[in-house]
Amino acid sequence: MLKFLPVAVVAVPLALLAGFLPGQEARAASNGLLQLVQAENTGFSDGQLEAYVSAVVKIQEIDKAWQPRIEEAQTSGEAADLTRKATERMIAEVEAQGLTVQEYNSITQAAESDDQLYERILTLLAESR
Repeated sequence: MLKFLPVAVVAVPLALLAGFLPGQEARAASNGLLQLVQAENTGFSDGQLEAYVSAVVKIQEIDKAWQPRIEEAQTSGEAADLTRKATERMIAEVEAQGLTVQEYNSITQAAESDDQLYERILTLLAESR
């Protein structure tokens, strides 16, 4: 049975990446230690957050590769098939990073409402580049 990632699963991580500006890197680095301590209060381990960031990067790569193909689809059925295939690859990448789709979604949802967690994720994104 195919599991579909909710739109927020892709939209929020892409928004995180899109919002990552060079100026934020310096601020994120200076707040790194504080955010590390604060991340412990989110209920997510550093390992989970690092896996999440790795998955976000992979999902962005998949989205970038598949989006033009989806947009060029000749029929809605073809677009749906391509979207399904891209989603399957995104799920596989999440799981390859050691997270379940539910854990990935939980981190995404928490980052939407927790500024400290959001900033911690931005810091990890900066460090991964």
